Amino acid sequence: MTALKQYEMLEAEGRYFDGKSAQPREVVVKFGDASLTILDLQDMPITHWPLATLRSLGAAGPGLSLIPDYGADERLTINDSQMIEAISAVCPKLNKTEPVSGRRWTRVAGWAALALGSVYLIIFHLLPALSDQLAELIPPEAEAAMGEEMVDHFASILTTSKTPRFCSTPDGTRALQRMLARAEGVSNPHLPLRVQVLDHKMVNAFALPGGQIVLFRGLIDKADSPEEVAGVLAHEIGHVVNRDPTRIALRSAGSAGLLGLLLGDFTGATVTVALSEALLRSGYQREAEAAADDFANAALSAQGLPTKPFAGFFLKLKEISGDQPEFLSHLASHPDLSGRANKAEAADKIGDQPFTPALSDQDWVALQQICG
Repeated sequence: MTALKQYEMLEAEGRYFDGKSAQPREVVVKFGDASLTILDLQDMPITHWPLATLRSLGAAGPGLSLIPDYGADERLTINDSQMIEAISAVCPKLNKTEPVSGRRWTRVAGWAALALGSVYLIIFHLLPALSDQLAELIPPEAEAAMGEEMVDHFASILTTSKTPRFCSTPDGTRALQRMLARAEGVSNPHLPLRVQVLDHKMVNAFALPGGQIVLFRGLIDKADSPEEVAGVLAHEIGHVVNRDPTRIALRSAGSAGLLGLLLGDFTGATVTVALSEALLRSGYQREAEAAADDFANAALSAQGLPTKPFAGFFLKLKEISGDQPEFLSHLASHPDLSGRANKAEAADKIGDQPFTPALSDQDWVALQQICG
């Protein structure tokens, strides 16, 4: 009996990322004729991955993360131990990669000794109910360490690459920093902000803990004006100021890993990857999105910019996604894009009056060309 024949009746559940949307799909995985077949929960085939080209991205928590071939945008995560064993048996060239080593952060040892005694009992008995309050206890330097450790893992999950490409050109980076400085000047964040552009076609943007903001190339490509990008940037700054990404990280860490996060200990790659995936899966609550929208509208007005372009961008997302929340899990975490557009347009204080653009024409062109 061949190895493949031995496992022909085996099937398991998995999570499938199609490379276009940030949201995973729950799927069923089983073996076909020299292939791995991925089906939806109604048993309809989604795709077939040849066993000969199947590649492993290494361990994803307790499971295994796979791609159909190097350079592919699709990704599949399987937790079933029998299926993982079977795939390993029939794919001898799976080329598993070693887990990425983390780094130990000890910069916050002084404050940790004081904070640990007061929050220890709360952490182990009331989590995740107190995650919102605990987010306020993390000092800015520990939150920044968390974000620095997570940003590359976060990008790798989306790009299926250990070395995702963050775009940078001298003129484009300067333009982006000018836009950030203008927004930061009216936002009063509790820690320095860092914004990067990820070379990915998805129309998306994310805020990570510690002031890390990631804009996607697809978002800049889709924008018709720098004011649209400025609105999205202000929205993500609102999440940073409200510490929304940190709250999601704390809710996802569990009591075992929470003390490590509070102490700034990010040595475990599994924890870092798990938190990064949690941010992808977990859209913000409706209240958090509404608060970020309000923050963006106020910040744009404080910069002397109109909010109408930001409203137009919501309508543009609606055209692309059909008003579905899974298209853009953070900017569109609830489906009322039309209502959010109306609210942004109503907040406009500029109207037909002249204003200083978010970027000069030269800087806007440079930002549009930041990925080459």
